[in-house]
Amino acid sequence: MTSSIEQSVRQPLLAAVGVSAGWHLVLFAVAFTLPSIGFAGPVVVNLAACVVPLAVVARFRWWRAPWLATVWPRRPWLLVPPFVVVGLEATRGVTGSAEALAASALLMVSVGISEELYARGVMQEFLRALSPWRTALWIGLLFGLGHVLSGLVFGRSPEYIAFQVLHASVFGFLLAALRQHTVSIWPLALLHAVSNLINSNSPGALPDWWEALRLLSLTGYGVLLVRASTRERALSPAPAT
Repeated sequence: MTSSIEQSVRQPLLAAVGVSAGWHLVLFAVAFTLPSIGFAGPVVVNLAACVVPLAVVARFRWWRAPWLATVWPRRPWLLVPPFVVVGLEATRGVTGSAEALAASALLMVSVGISEELYARGVMQEFLRALSPWRTALWIGLLFGLGHVLSGLVFGRSPEYIAFQVLHASVFGFLLAALRQHTVSIWPLALLHAVSNLINSNSPGALPDWWEALRLLSLTGYGVLLVRASTRERALSPAPAT
């Protein structure tokens, strides 16, 4: 009889969708049942959702997998361009008191850890047997669609949801492309947290031309990274995990 683990691996996309759905269900359940505890509430909500990817890690015994156990990334220089793009947004400044910014930073770190653990961690591990293109595209799409769920559940406007889905899909695609080279998810969690921190505390909406240039630059860089991964896969049938 085929084991449940083998069945999951044979259906990688279904497994990835299941992880995304489970993560969101726990997130929503905790968000609507947790008593009010101030700024720490959202942090607890995001960290609580980690139970889903961590359960998968325990089930498959991935504790020593390089993407989880390694902190320092392979090819760290590949992280420089996206950090520069994200950092450019900080040139406009940030708003809020020191206390508010510290609370925001704590929240964004929890978001970065939780979302990278389930998306570029567990989901991408399920999908890594696919081609680099299919892996990155599916991760970007599923990550973007997850923001549809969040937007609907938390009562966001259609315009806000569309904006979030577009940006999350592009960013998710880029992070998935980076993970094919860095292996470790932890620098991606840092990039994710820094990007969210700057965006959440921006003094105002970015100009349309800036938003378009940002999306195009991140997409273009992701394409270059996936093309490089494709060439490497052609030369070596055993990609890094």
